[in-house]
Amino acid sequence: MVVVFVIAIFLSAALLFAVQPMVGRMVLPALGGSPSVWNAVMVFFQVSLLAGYALAHALERFAPTRVRVAVHAAIVLGSLALLPIAVPTGRVDPAGLPVVGLLAALCLGVGLPAVALATMSPLLQAWYASLDLPRREDPYFLYAASNAGSLLGLLGYPLVAEPLWGLSAQRSAWGVGFAALAAVLLLIWVRIARSGAHADPASARGVGATPWRTRLLWLALAAAPSSLLLGVTQHITTDVAAAPLLWAIPLALYLVTFIVAFGVKTGRLLVVLRRVLPVLLVALVVALLIGASHPLLVVIGLHLCAFTAVALACHARLASLRPHVGDLTRFYLFVSLGGVLGGSFNALLAPLLFDWVAEYPLVLAAGGALALGAGRERIASGWRVWPGIVVAVLAVGVLLLPITWDDTLWLALVGVFAFAVYALSRRPLAFGIATAAVLLAPGWLRPSDEIIARERTFFGVHTVLIEREGDTVRHALRHGGTVHGLQTPGDQTPLTYYHPTGPLGETFHALHNRSDLPRVGAIGLGVGSLAGLARPGDRVTFFEIDPEVARLARDPDLFSYLNASPADIDVDIGDGRLRIIGTGPFELIVLDAFTSDAIPVHLLTAEAFDTYRAELAPGGWIAVHISNRHLDLVPVVAATAAKAGLAGRWRHDQPTPIEEAAGKAESTWCVLAESEKDLAPFARGWDPLEPDGRTRAWTDDYSNILATIRLD
Repeated sequence: MVVVFVIAIFLSAALLFAVQPMVGRMVLPALGGSPSVWNAVMVFFQVSLLAGYALAHALERFAPTRVRVAVHAAIVLGSLALLPIAVPTGRVDPAGLPVVGLLAALCLGVGLPAVALATMSPLLQAWYASLDLPRREDPYFLYAASNAGSLLGLLGYPLVAEPLWGLSAQRSAWGVGFAALAAVLLLIWVRIARSGAHADPASARGVGATPWRTRLLWLALAAAPSSLLLGVTQHITTDVAAAPLLWAIPLALYLVTFIVAFGVKTGRLLVVLRRVLPVLLVALVVALLIGASHPLLVVIGLHLCAFTAVALACHARLASLRPHVGDLTRFYLFVSLGGVLGGSFNALLAPLLFDWVAEYPLVLAAGGALALGAGRERIASGWRVWPGIVVAVLAVGVLLLPITWDDTLWLALVGVFAFAVYALSRRPLAFGIATAAVLLAPGWLRPSDEIIARERTFFGVHTVLIEREGDTVRHALRHGGTVHGLQTPGDQTPLTYYHPTGPLGETFHALHNRSDLPRVGAIGLGVGSLAGLARPGDRVTFFEIDPEVARLARDPDLFSYLNASPADIDVDIGDGRLRIIGTGPFELIVLDAFTSDAIPVHLLTAEAFDTYRAELAPGGWIAVHISNRHLDLVPVVAATAAKAGLAGRWRHDQPTPIEEAAGKAESTWCVLAESEKDLAPFARGWDPLEPDGRTRAWTDDYSNILATIRLD
């Protein structure tokens, strides 16, 4: 019977954590591929986990044995009736409250199966403890089996399921797995019902309650790693790609910390972590302050190592505080509640409180303090925290000085405060206060003379800055680490990837040679740089999913490409792939939608190309912008265009130093058409876009980010 319990817990956890990235992949197209989609999906599953744990706790403490079995069986069998899972995202409005609509759609589509799976670990552990089985007095070893199953399901999805199967096959396979779980559970239900174990609910057996101070510490130690999980995931995916693989890696590390924390003795582990963790956190503080982004693997590795160390230390402390088996379900309920609070802070509350991603450094500091031991004892006096307050006041005061912070002076200041933070590592609360101040103060104080506008939406943080190149002053729109538009005030010459001498400039030149009054459809607005290439009489329709981006582009104090364009300009708010349907024909469709440095996957599928093709005028072109620091998308576009029956050419444009100084940026573009003869204007300087025979075309059912990642 031990094996049956292990299989049930392992399989239920694997199914729960495999369905998370699968559902995230299913709902991405509804909201433009934004990394915030994963935060919303994570919060939904955290709330589902909380609901499942609450149900398990209520059944265990207040319901007789047969009622527990009957309710649990009803939920599982009811979930079977809803398979295969589907999420109704058709009514999610990107321009309204997208996170609310997405959460509602998730509840309708996968709510009951998620809650059913969430009940498994605490309820089955409690049932195991009620039977005459080995280690019944300490069933927490089953928690390790649960986390091992979670890890297998989570990593199995991006590494096996996503590269090999489409979404329809994945949904079917998941349904088969759920049916197998129900068959295993049947054996357990029969055994529990026959045993008569726990004939009385736990509340009637006088189980002692854990003190509230310990319960609050459970909450804090669970909330900090949960919040950091979303923070580090968003930080990574913003500049690479919103894809299941990059969602799975931080979550897998998060699960590993649970496995290790609940599988080993925590005393020695905490000693080691309290020596290593300050070094990692201070190194990350330096990286964040100087804006380090290269080399990619080193920077990502540092973020993940620091996150893992904090999560492991917090979970090790959590494991050391686990109660007697009689309070097991309450413990899991509070751990789950902490996870929901941490995730909700990032996904729901932080976007309302901050106009930049302040929650990541804030919780990094709080998590570091908890990991190093904050909360172990009551604070009797201020001597434990005053050094941190001194460092915080100094950080704020120095940054308010009327000094021009050139790179050398800034690096020196970073070094001084990094040393001060490290020196406080033996005082957890002081360390947390100092870390928070040093990380947060620059975001609010230092760049105030450079930032002229900053708005945060579901789709990211959009920042307009003043950038200087010698005596030239320009306005730049940034999202994450990527420039999405650059303009010299008063000058309509498009810069960056849209320069007149670049691939898109050449495309517009060919367009004007062929058509007198062309219609152009552009998916993705940025600051409207493309409008600078238009001529009088041109008609340009931009499709932009984020209304805040449109507002910034229309602001005359920031950018003038749209307002001063000689063309007839229209901006349509919504997901471009959907909004463009029925609006053609266009002589040119420009696909230039990005979330920071990552183009949304659903805009690069064969079905998407079919949609664009249907809106093309005879002989028209589709220009696809695929510049990316970390992904090689040329083979993907080649294979997908071929599947959609399109011919293509591509060009990588490397500006000279003089051109770079003038505002031109390196870029890669593809031009697609219905036939090779339509591509005659691109015979010189453009390479044929031919499938390599190894890369599989992307469809709405299949995509594989893993195969496109560049490690250089």
